[in-house]
Amino acid sequence: MNLRTPLCLLLALASLAACSYPIRNEAVPVGNYPKYAWENLPAGDDTLVIVTASGGGTRASALAVSVLQATAQVKLASGRSLADKIDIVSSVSGGSVTAAYFALHGVAGLKTFEDDFVRRDGMTPLIANLLNPFSLAALSMPAKERIDLLIDYFDRQLFKDATFDQLVKQNRRPYLILNSADMVEGTPFPFTQYTMDLLCSELRTMKISTAVAASAAFPVALSPVTLKNYCTPAAPAKVGWLQDAADTLWYVNPARVAWQRTALAYASGQKQFIHLLDGGIADNLGISEPFRMLTAGDGAPRLAQGIASGRIKKIVFVMVNARSFKPSGLDKSAATPGVLDMALGSIDSAIDRTTFNTAERLRTLLQGQFEQFANEVNNPATKANYRTAARNTQLITVDFDAIAAADCRRKFHSIATSWSLSNEEIDSLKAVGGALLVQDPNFARTLGMIGGPIEGPIASMDEACRLVPTPPE
Repeated sequence: MNLRTPLCLLLALASLAACSYPIRNEAVPVGNYPKYAWENLPAGDDTLVIVTASGGGTRASALAVSVLQATAQVKLASGRSLADKIDIVSSVSGGSVTAAYFALHGVAGLKTFEDDFVRRDGMTPLIANLLNPFSLAALSMPAKERIDLLIDYFDRQLFKDATFDQLVKQNRRPYLILNSADMVEGTPFPFTQYTMDLLCSELRTMKISTAVAASAAFPVALSPVTLKNYCTPAAPAKVGWLQDAADTLWYVNPARVAWQRTALAYASGQKQFIHLLDGGIADNLGISEPFRMLTAGDGAPRLAQGIASGRIKKIVFVMVNARSFKPSGLDKSAATPGVLDMALGSIDSAIDRTTFNTAERLRTLLQGQFEQFANEVNNPATKANYRTAARNTQLITVDFDAIAAADCRRKFHSIATSWSLSNEEIDSLKAVGGALLVQDPNFARTLGMIGGPIEGPIASMDEACRLVPTPPE
């Protein structure tokens, strides 16, 4: 069932829900507690591997699984796989479900994830739960919202009420970044302790299912996840990087300055509550936070210093983009589109176009930023280290747009954005992810840079195209 199908029902029932928002985050506790932060994880080697996964419901979840399993087939000289070497995984919406489970359970857990989530019909239990009289009664009370249906489903199927504290205790990479969007500011909101510090709040005690649901809270159909800002004008957050970011020249790094202004509104207590929706509104690829960590160093000075010092010499960036481009009948009719078509079209188009533009810009931004840093520093060794990072940065793109055959590309683009897909659609997604990964010219360059053969078969693009079903007219 497509997400569009139950939307009218959700909108009709939305009036039954109270307007009160539950508070889902806690204030920073008294005393010293371990935090889930990049700075606290064990150091890695000279190669930094980042994987980002876009939104797109189960389509995105399945594509991310395919890519992660394909990276597990790349064996390095150390005996580990490329999947074992992933340092950061950053995600949005459907990609966040896979990313969170992968961070908790590693490659070994992906088969269970596929069985328990990807191949399950998620829409039917969500709609059935919504229509349940007990759920309707609960939704009429302040403590329960439509987003709780998704949170509860994620917990039942996957996360079992796990909090970020489990990741603290595991103390291993990859570092998980789940991305939602501030619906007022229109900016990305990554669930990191770095961001939660701006709210004088604690990430460790938050349920992972809550952050995943915030990342996947499709506008209108689902209510936002609301966080409380525990900072006040009388007791603002004491975050050291804010002043440094404020001193940054806008013409040099406009993104950093823009984020600093939003962050300052959080840290000063001006915004008392933060309402979070699907991260695709602001960045449907989940790349903004890793890019900030690499280039600004705010909240992750060890990472930025690792590049400047030459400890990190190579960067592999795998970007998994499950963006859809489903053909529409609207452009074949003179009839004025209805309210629902306009609402969904404005949301879908904005997310898809933002994704496309961001993907294109990243190809030059990352290497260009390191070159700029090299030009700005006087130390010859640091200058050389930045240029080494720029020269050794590989961006691998997994994107349906890279499928050369038009009919095959159309079929993959037409797979619905839903929490329920057919086994045939999932099988084709499982095949095409690996095929797209290995056909990218930068993948071969990456293997040459970090070494290691591919063990076991990976589907060809022809095989993937034979598997994808023809969409209904």
